[in-house]
Amino acid sequence: MGEDDNEDDDEELDTNEISAGQASSRKTYDKVFKKVIDEADVVLYVLDARDPEGTRSREVERSIMAGAAAGGKRLILILNKIDLVPPKVLRDWLVYLRRYFPTLPLRASSAAANAHTFNHRELSVQNTSATLFRALKSFAASRDLKRAVSVGVIGYPNVGKSSVINALLGRLSGKAPSSSRACPAGAEAGVTTSIRAVKIDSKLTLLDSPGVVFPSSSSVQSSGLVNLKNAADAHAHLVLLNAVPPKQIDDPIPAVSLLLRRLSASPDLLQKLTDVYDIPALLPSRLDGDFSTDFLVQVARKRGRLGRGGIPNLNAAAMTVVTDWRDGRIQGWVEAPVLAVASGKKPSAAKKAVKKGAGEEIVPDQKQIVTEWAAEFKLEGLWGDDGAAGADDDAMEQ
Repeated sequence: MGEDDNEDDDEELDTNEISAGQASSRKTYDKVFKKVIDEADVVLYVLDARDPEGTRSREVERSIMAGAAAGGKRLILILNKIDLVPPKVLRDWLVYLRRYFPTLPLRASSAAANAHTFNHRELSVQNTSATLFRALKSFAASRDLKRAVSVGVIGYPNVGKSSVINALLGRLSGKAPSSSRACPAGAEAGVTTSIRAVKIDSKLTLLDSPGVVFPSSSSVQSSGLVNLKNAADAHAHLVLLNAVPPKQIDDPIPAVSLLLRRLSASPDLLQKLTDVYDIPALLPSRLDGDFSTDFLVQVARKRGRLGRGGIPNLNAAAMTVVTDWRDGRIQGWVEAPVLAVASGKKPSAAKKAVKKGAGEEIVPDQKQIVTEWAAEFKLEGLWGDDGAAGADDDAMEQ
């Protein structure tokens, strides 16, 4: 695989893009995001398969659902970067997310060089983008409109929104996704300040500028998937979500500490982490049991991140780790919430609302919505449904 295919590579952004850290950028992001939501009949909400719940915004979903009730707007969740998680994790997330909205797995582009990936057999870059393309065409064909159905793409920074757009444009041109890049993709979040509608055919139009969703501190704190004790932990969580541009990470060490806390829950993943840097088992601090200092000292020595006198530069070592995490060289993922099975209960009990991860509830009507929307896009039986539950049991780790 070539680095040109990497959705998070460091290619130079177009001049009409702005950095997320510039003073006026948030207003520009919000303006483009609102325009994408307003103009799109179908909204593709791109999530990172390593932490789908962490890259969701309930506020955004409620806004789109309001549009669905008023004018027939539709929302599909897109699980991107699926090659960075094992098959069971992928299936569990598909089952969980499909209780709320139709959800499709996608490999919008090839992984970064030296990334640790899983080969999910038929879930290739070409096949998953083709499936999404067919689903959109099916929906467009079913709508009795005198105009083309417009499709918009939204999501957190660096979840692969631009790569999703380019994958769809690649299907249109008949070329590989990377050869039809109307939308720039890179490691630093950027946004095009104008939206161009690309006509796919008489029934379907694609908006080529992605809408960027910004996580609020409240949504991060209430995610329920990671123990966030304070604002520093919340910011570290955003760094691990790749929602903070590298140039704006003043202190990457808290993010590495949070990553180590997550991975230490799995001896296997912690071992894989030490294997990446070819370092021995980590020694916890005598004061608080934290591995961070020992880990960063060893990484600094292995990667040559040293200051004067050979003193390890912990900040530089931490940025190396954050970059390796972003590009998938470090394995790690969040497990899907366990769904309670209502066995032996009266049928009426199964119809009660089910608690969501952020303390909200799924009303019984949600299942009907998911079923009806999935039928409109002809999504029945696609990967992750009951009929294909064991399709990828023997996926190979690359």
